[in-house]
Amino acid sequence: MPASAPRTRTREAEEIRSAVLRAKHPGWKPERLVAFRQSLGWSRATLARRIRRIDPSNVPFTPPMAGELQVMRHERGWSYPGEDWQAAYSHVTGATRVELGFCARLSRGEPSVTAGGLPPGAPVADDGLAQLWTSQSLTTAWQEVMTTVDSSMERRQFIALSGVALTAAAHEWLVADPARLASALAGRRVDAGVVADLTAATDTLRRLDDKLGGQAVFGMVTEQLRVVVGLLRNTSYSQADGQALHGIAAELARLAGWTTYDAGRHGEAQRFYLVGLRAAHEADTPGVAANILRCMAHQARSNGDPGTAIELLRSARAGSRGRLTSTEQAVLAAGLASAYGVAGDRDSALTASDAAYAAIEQSQPDEEPPYLYWAGPYTIAHSVGAALMSTGDPTGAIPHFQTAIDRIGTDLPRDRLGFVLNLAMAHTRADDPDTAIGITREAITTTTVPSSIMADRISEVCQAITATGHPGASELAEHARETV
Repeated sequence: MPASAPRTRTREAEEIRSAVLRAKHPGWKPERLVAFRQSLGWSRATLARRIRRIDPSNVPFTPPMAGELQVMRHERGWSYPGEDWQAAYSHVTGATRVELGFCARLSRGEPSVTAGGLPPGAPVADDGLAQLWTSQSLTTAWQEVMTTVDSSMERRQFIALSGVALTAAAHEWLVADPARLASALAGRRVDAGVVADLTAATDTLRRLDDKLGGQAVFGMVTEQLRVVVGLLRNTSYSQADGQALHGIAAELARLAGWTTYDAGRHGEAQRFYLVGLRAAHEADTPGVAANILRCMAHQARSNGDPGTAIELLRSARAGSRGRLTSTEQAVLAAGLASAYGVAGDRDSALTASDAAYAAIEQSQPDEEPPYLYWAGPYTIAHSVGAALMSTGDPTGAIPHFQTAIDRIGTDLPRDRLGFVLNLAMAHTRADDPDTAIGITREAITTTTVPSSIMADRISEVCQAITATGHPGASELAEHARETV
């Protein structure tokens, strides 16, 4: 078994390798692949998934078994994509090899294809939401966002925001001054009983998301959101009930954003998050707003932008102005640990990890908000393990992942599956593919939660095990294809 499998190289070694590869391929510009993918609003996971779905019988090349890890290595210049990879990237994006940065000029006779996955002039994620934080703008924003899920319309695609554009849109939460709720709107009056029923229904949808997967509940979430938005626009209510309705709408928008993200529609997910953040401000619920920013940070980090994730999480803490529970503080600190880990800042990751563990020890379960029912010591242990993995310490990550698995129980099957897959990846990187194969096989055999994120993660683990040269890797990959 090779001692220096690609997944075990240090970042420094990868950068040295990158310099050698760039010298060998002078026309190669990996940053163009990144830019083109982001212009489509795709995550690395989405790009890999589209490549895996290529029908070999319809193309003149062999589609690779793509995973998010290999896409990341191509984008960072750590691995030069071979001919089949280049052909696959061009096939799914509709771009030429030059546009994707693989070469400086096209070969004679190579077609120049420029049509991408989005139509010309596709809108960005905050299109139509420019006045989101001005007085009386929320009703218009709800109408604009809900048109994206109207079954009678062709689904619109949106270019995802990143970096400064995304943090600037989210930072409005820190400075906006909420307008006073209107005393009455035309129509029926909403009372506390209606609010209680809607609150209970929203909690049910949260738990269904964990058990069935986001794609299974997306329609139910958006229909419930449609009902709440209709009440906000067409009924009268007291100030307290109005704030409660805005809080419910904010949480439903977060759920819609999360399930849309799970389906790989990143720009659309950001639209839900942004309007949900505005509604949370109207409801004066800093915890809900902070949780939305946490989800936005998770999306940014997963898309390879830890800097934006860190800024969003800092905004979540600053905007809450000391009104978060211990568990809310712990979850934000854990998110920071993961983001710092991806950014390669080990010291900051460990500091944030210590803060997360300290906060979760002070939690009072009876006082925690219902939208954090999924969080506990296991959540923190998993985030710390992920941070250590990102900084190149898979051996140190293993006990944290194992602790997370031992403590999470069976009520959160999707989260538990993610924990187990990360443990398998840690064993793989720590040169123990035997254990990784056993863990992965059991996980995908016993857990069936429809989730494109988990499917991509399984593919990554299988690909990493294959890279070690283990003889059982091909059988595991075949089992995964049949099961997932």
